[in-house]
Amino acid sequence: MIVNPIAGKASGKGLALARKLASNRGVEVRVLERFGQLAGLLDEFASLGVTDLFISSGDGTIQAIQTELAERKPFAILPRLALLSHGTTNMTAADLGFRRRNLEAQAEFIADPLATVLEQRPTLRAVNPRDGRPRHGMFLGAGAVSEATRFCQTAFNAHGVKGNWASFATLAGAVSRAMFTAPNAADLARFDRPYPIAVTADGRPYATGDQLLMLSTTLDRLVLGIRPFWGGKQAPIRTSIFPYPVPNIMRWLVPVMYGGERRKAPPGATSFASGALEISTPVSFVLDGEFFDPPEHEALRIETGPIFTYIRG
Repeated sequence: MIVNPIAGKASGKGLALARKLASNRGVEVRVLERFGQLAGLLDEFASLGVTDLFISSGDGTIQAIQTELAERKPFAILPRLALLSHGTTNMTAADLGFRRRNLEAQAEFIADPLATVLEQRPTLRAVNPRDGRPRHGMFLGAGAVSEATRFCQTAFNAHGVKGNWASFATLAGAVSRAMFTAPNAADLARFDRPYPIAVTADGRPYATGDQLLMLSTTLDRLVLGIRPFWGGKQAPIRTSIFPYPVPNIMRWLVPVMYGGERRKAPPGATSFASGALEISTPVSFVLDGEFFDPPEHEALRIETGPIFTYIRG
């Protein structure tokens, strides 16, 4: 098990779980004091023949671990992952994580991990960020998604408001402003402003010009349980793009978030599934809560990453 002790604003859940497992000689527990240790810890686990890796953290640590496992390949065979929802944001764990939330139940399972509920899912791989470091995550967003995530982290997460409460507060504020004030494309304090985003997949252009937001994911459900994609999952990565100006909020908010695969979509919105795509935009991206800049003079390439197996219970 890897414990990020500052996950969840140092909630202490991971360290408390580690103490419960301290006397079990069959469980290797390591505390990640700094991210520079991560590669060495994974190398050590690989040398010990670890097959099941429990991660006590939030989305950002999971993304860092998946990136190390996929890019450096320290394990001959990828370990199965069990995601423990101990972070400030746990969107990946909400969809693919270990289902038991009680620490005592988690400790009992880790001591004797007879997994009966498994799920497999690929990552999405950001191939060419500006810093040259490919990343593997489960959710990528740009435009209003990236701006809202940054606001949520500084306005709510930094002050102890976590998880769905912080996401709901951020969404409610943005929706209220869009509903009750006139659009203002020049107001940089608003999320609902135009962002130049062009998206192509399989040689087909899906969007160009000003958009409100775009998101790509291999998850089935996102924060607050929303499913803002439609049209069928014929490929691993689902992408949805919403235009600017913002469509009628009262008419489209609930269908966009919770409608079915055959839902009606706002005018100009599109949703599709693909194995890869390219995104051209000057704005920053967010990948599982971590931010990075697009490459200069070319599109960001997204492709399907390796398939991981997740222990659910």
